[in-house]
Amino acid sequence: MDAYGFDAEFAQDVRRSNEATHKVLVGIQACERERHFVVLGFGSVYDWLIKRHKFSESAAHRRVQASRLLALVPDEKFTSGDVNLTTLTQVATVIRKEEKRTGQRMTKEAKSELVAKIERKTSAQTEQLLATEFPETNTGKDSIRALNHDQSRLTTDLPQATRAKLERLKELLGTQNSAEVLDEAFTALLKQLDSPETAPRETAAKSIPQKLRRYVIQKAQTCEYRDPVTGQRCDSTHNLQVDHIIPKAKGGTNQLSNLRCLCRQHNMHAAELNFGREHMNKFRTVREQHQSYVVH
Repeated sequence: MDAYGFDAEFAQDVRRSNEATHKVLVGIQACERERHFVVLGFGSVYDWLIKRHKFSESAAHRRVQASRLLALVPDEKFTSGDVNLTTLTQVATVIRKEEKRTGQRMTKEAKSELVAKIERKTSAQTEQLLATEFPETNTGKDSIRALNHDQSRLTTDLPQATRAKLERLKELLGTQNSAEVLDEAFTALLKQLDSPETAPRETAAKSIPQKLRRYVIQKAQTCEYRDPVTGQRCDSTHNLQVDHIIPKAKGGTNQLSNLRCLCRQHNMHAAELNFGREHMNKFRTVREQHQSYVVH
């Protein structure tokens, strides 16, 4: 096979690869929209990709972010490579940060215009474009990279006020090593927030007392939801909440035996099973319904 034949065949392989990636993104989009990951015992679509389908954390992040903008990209633009996974992820990340900074949702039209501007651009060109379009939005993000079996490197951006606190702690601890300061600070904070407690007295109060709520979460440490079909346990540590196994509205009590620790995704899932999705949708904000996030 000559060089031209090889190149033509390779181009077909690339297109098939892009089509496969597009299909994966469509699947992620559907999983998040229908919240299949909740039923399957995962705390988020990220957990589902990482634990069930063995994606790395960074690969899962890129695909979830890109899937949320996929509807704005014509299929042909993606399969041809005019817009790719990396550049689409860059745009999605900046949009999310800009919306968080301003407190306002970006319109669909504005998002579409932005996606159109990155067509046929490299990652570096896209980064430069986004920095120009959103000069007040920090486009950087935390990164943790393993150096060896017991050390990792953290890269993050610090506000000046936080840096001043770090420098002051270095003076007080007599060190110039930021890692030593962080270790001391983390140890002290965990001791304060994560100290074991004895089980508090049960109460007939209408709401769960804070001390009892804290005890249930500290005792479980992770979400206790388990898929009844596969046995998959969520084990998420994010946004943990205390749930009544038998709801208060159905006669449940604040007895310890009737309380469990769930992440907010599975807390809402349990509520939907008891009261129906339509009823629980009333407790979601418009933004959360739009993004298909399940929030209690």
